[in-house]
Amino acid sequence: MEELFENKTKYTQKAYDIFIDSYMQEYSLSNKLFMLWNFSFFGFCAVLAFYSKEIMLGIAIIIGLLIYLAFIVVKPILEGKKVQKSEKLSGTFINTYKFYKKYFRAENPDGEAQIYYFKLYKIVETEEYFYLYISRDYAFIMAKSGFTKGTIEEFTNFMRKKIYLKYKDRTINTKIRERFAKK
Repeated sequence: MEELFENKTKYTQKAYDIFIDSYMQEYSLSNKLFMLWNFSFFGFCAVLAFYSKEIMLGIAIIIGLLIYLAFIVVKPILEGKKVQKSEKLSGTFINTYKFYKKYFRAENPDGEAQIYYFKLYKIVETEEYFYLYISRDYAFIMAKSGFTKGTIEEFTNFMRKKIYLKYKDRTINTKIRERFAKK
């Protein structure tokens, strides 16, 4: 099959930090709303349990809420520390992306993956990067400056046609903010 685009991206601490900022912009509100919903619902259930004199059930619900809180706060911190210690952020870890008609391949020293476009969770385009999400929490970081075959414009048009509804252009928000900041 003919290779349409190729990109080589070096993973660095800066690239990862920019990705985390982008991720937080993308999901911060929905994460907070989901957490608020869970605390409200299970808090209400705990109050009902105590009101109904089901003390053990109320205590179990409160313990469950505390475990949930620890899980959603501690887990991301531990995952972030693990990634920061990895070779990926040392600047020596390079991913090579090769794009074909129906799928793309991501290759690095640890191995390779072949992903069909319809399986992508979404793509987010920022000023400097494309983030190819394979799930809500995991994405390939692809630098716009890393194209060795094809152009950014051609790639953008290609991906918009492949996964139109899953393509998020966040460069527009940056341009709008810059325009208002000048006024």
